[in-house]
Formats: sequence, C-alpha cells, structure tokens
Amino acid sequence: MENAAYQKLLTPFHIILGLVLTLLVFIMMSFLLVPFTFSPDATIAQLQACLTAVPIAAVFWFSYHMFMVVLMDQKKQKQASK
Repeated sequence: MENAAYQKLLTPFHIILGLVLTLLVFIMMSFLLVPFTFSPDATIAQLQACLTAVPIAAVFWFSYHMFMVVLMDQKKQKQASK
C-alpha cells in the first residue's frame, strides 16, 4: 500500500511531540475541570473531570496534527519554489 503525500510530512518527532503535548493537555484539563463537576465526593469528581478531559484532549490531538501537516506542507512548498 502506497503512502499518501501528507503521511510523508510528519516525522516521528512530530508524532511524539503531539503525544506529549496531548498528555499534558489531558492532565491540565482533568485538574481544571474538577470544580465544574456535580459530585460532592472528590474521587467521583476527579473521575468525571478525567472523562470530560478525554474528548478535549482528542480535539487537541487532531488540531495539533492538522496544524503540523499544513505547516510542514507550506515549508515544503516554500523550499520547492526557491
């Protein structure tokens, strides 16, 4: 199976950087969302905050990768035009 053109733009470094940043966003959001939960129990409130942070981190993951693909493509096109 042949790779698509956009699959050649990101290096393993970009993938690992995306994983690290996404993990940091997940941890940050899981702590920031605790005051907005409905449970008076601290354990349940933290669980609800973690479950809420999952889709937020997923949106961050997708937006990071879309941004990096566009950025790398623009750099590649700029170098090709020189």
